[in-house]
Amino acid sequence: MKFFSISKHTLKNGLRVLYCHTPDSVSFELSIHINTGARDESEENNGVSHFLEHMMFRGSKKYPNSLSLSKAMESFGSETNAMTGIEHTTYWLKGDSEKTIEAIECFSDFFLHPNYADLEIERSVILQEMASDFNESGDSIDTESLSMSTLFSNHPLGNPIIGNEDVVKKISEKELSEKRRNFYIPERCIITINTSYSEIETIKTLETYFGNFWEHTKQSNPNRVTAENTIPSLSKLRKPQNALCLQNNPDNQFAVKMIFPTIGGLSRDIVLITFLQRILDDGICTRLPANIREKHGLVYDISCDTQFFNEIGTFSIDATVSEDRLNELLEKLASELKTVISEYPLKEEIEHIKFRYCFDLKQIKETPSRLLNREVSSYFMNSNLSVDDEIDIVKSITQEQILHTAKKVFGSARRGFVLIGPKARRKRDLVEKLLSIFDNIGD
Repeated sequence: MKFFSISKHTLKNGLRVLYCHTPDSVSFELSIHINTGARDESEENNGVSHFLEHMMFRGSKKYPNSLSLSKAMESFGSETNAMTGIEHTTYWLKGDSEKTIEAIECFSDFFLHPNYADLEIERSVILQEMASDFNESGDSIDTESLSMSTLFSNHPLGNPIIGNEDVVKKISEKELSEKRRNFYIPERCIITINTSYSEIETIKTLETYFGNFWEHTKQSNPNRVTAENTIPSLSKLRKPQNALCLQNNPDNQFAVKMIFPTIGGLSRDIVLITFLQRILDDGICTRLPANIREKHGLVYDISCDTQFFNEIGTFSIDATVSEDRLNELLEKLASELKTVISEYPLKEEIEHIKFRYCFDLKQIKETPSRLLNREVSSYFMNSNLSVDDEIDIVKSITQEQILHTAKKVFGSARRGFVLIGPKARRKRDLVEKLLSIFDNIGD
């Protein structure tokens, strides 16, 4: 078994670089990760992070339009793309390892010298992308965006990543440049690269093209709005808060999403929450797929997911169900979750998840891109929890710890619920009945 390792470098302008040598690989992957996303926006510029990500591909100093830039970046053999998230933005370029040096030069021109060409064309593209999140009545049907805005109302964590339509229609080149000046700075960025090309030559080339002063930046590093007090303490409430979004949609199916706030970061407690998530959904034989899909055929798909940000996170359950089986799904879901918060998981269940979880972690060590991304997340979250540390924690997990974790997650002072479908607003009593099973378990 071959495990990869990472070497860390800092360029003369403070930019961090993580290098992974992959001597037997024919390909390279070069990425730049920026510690900014939709949570660093306000109501007035919501969508600017995602808009900027799009505009970065419209052209650069050396390649004046999107087609010439794309041709140059695709000439290395593979793909280039980007992703904007709530907290982070990432751009990447992949190709033939023999082209590593040329690719670094091209990628630096792309990242450091965008020309914002054809802004109105790209605005139209984004508005078309946005249209898929709305129904014919103009109501949002994006459960992820609605769940975040419902749970984190009046906080930037609730900002839709794609933005607000009225704001996107008005975003200017000046606002895009301001976002880039404030956040696309060496202190907030990390470059990762895995390649068979030599470490010395790779770092030397990165120093040449990325290590100098970035002319677009200014001495600004805006503080992020903290989420530490966004969810009230349960002790200050008479009962937990239900944050509901019941959205009518003329369809024959309902989209269901239940969401709970958790702690954030990367720590032992996060490992326990992830383990709980896997108890519920880690393959067909785990609880939600087995008991709701396989045994009763209530849904085509049901999933349980987690997201972890710097100081807060989310734990969610998603399903899509036909109108005639909604009541049955919610009743069955209530029954399953009552068991989770009141009974110890079975020993064989614990052992099954331990093996699968540890196997997944071992694969990180033999997958360069996952290993590098893990290191980036650890740095941005100020964590020193290694993959081996996480494996040790997983191996030591007990039934008692998982039951305690379930009570903490589902006993939160606020829980969100999104229901999108025909006459969804008439289902409030049904939804509140389901959520009431969690009323008296918080500590």
